Amino acid sequence: MNIRWQSLILILIILISVTLTKIDFGNAGIFPSEKNTEPKSSTNQNSALTEEGGIRPGVETNNQKFPTRIWSVLDPEIKAQAVLIQSLDGGFPFLHYNTYKQWPIASISKLMTAVVVLENIGENKKIPISENAVLTEGVAGDLKSGEVYSATDLIKIMLLTSSNDAAVAFEEYSGGPDEFVRLLNKKARELGMSDTIFYDGSGLSDLNVSTANDLLILVKYIIEKHPEIFSWTRTSSFLVEPLNDTKTRTVTSIIPFLDNRNFLGGKTGTIESSHENFLGIFLLKNYRVATIVLGSPNRVEEVPALLQWVEQAYTFPQ
Repeated sequence: MNIRWQSLILILIILISVTLTKIDFGNAGIFPSEKNTEPKSSTNQNSALTEEGGIRPGVETNNQKFPTRIWSVLDPEIKAQAVLIQSLDGGFPFLHYNTYKQWPIASISKLMTAVVVLENIGENKKIPISENAVLTEGVAGDLKSGEVYSATDLIKIMLLTSSNDAAVAFEEYSGGPDEFVRLLNKKARELGMSDTIFYDGSGLSDLNVSTANDLLILVKYIIEKHPEIFSWTRTSSFLVEPLNDTKTRTVTSIIPFLDNRNFLGGKTGTIESSHENFLGIFLLKNYRVATIVLGSPNRVEEVPALLQWVEQAYTFPQ
């Protein structure tokens, strides 16, 4: 091969190498070492979010206006162990205090019990009341051994009077307390309530613990899937009749705030280790506001005081 052909071959190799090199640089963006990794838009889309996922006061997101904090109003005096007051319409956080602190939730557990009954037993099932159920601590609900109720009526009795007997009757019907607790914890995991654990369906166990943040998840789920649960808890009383008896009686609610026309439903919980707990929803300036107070020395005083503070500490868009 003469020098001329060798030169031509060398030039051809050089041209091919340059072409391949250009192709490699053109695809350089797929490598982690690529320096120019900023998106086309430099707008910080998370600038309106707090660490807990709410909307920062005084900002607009997607053209929606949110309340603005009035800083001349001092922070409230909080006596409870944990407080969460947050709008369910837009997720605006009015007040978060120790929202990730685990605390015994007592009879607030019965809200999850109601969810599990509706989803795993069914509202029309006939639930018998055993002697064992009646012997459970507490007499709320005035249930009698041998009576049979529809699941719906028994849920109402359980929620309005905080009947531990009713919760045990559901445990027995589902296959025993161990099986029912498995269902409770399974549902908590499905919902992402990672700091929640159940040891019974009544809340008598002080090992039933959750956080205000987890309970907000439960509130949202109930509103979406089983809003009738909160509707039932707004009832001051109702007539109930066992399926195997003709005698009716009036069941009266023990839930506070029923005389508050802005109360949209909720549940209390009290055992010695928990002090006074409350989970409820109120209508506040056209906002549906989840109100969760755990470990209060006096929920009947503290809950209205905190809601009054919210109205004073924020200006609300018209």
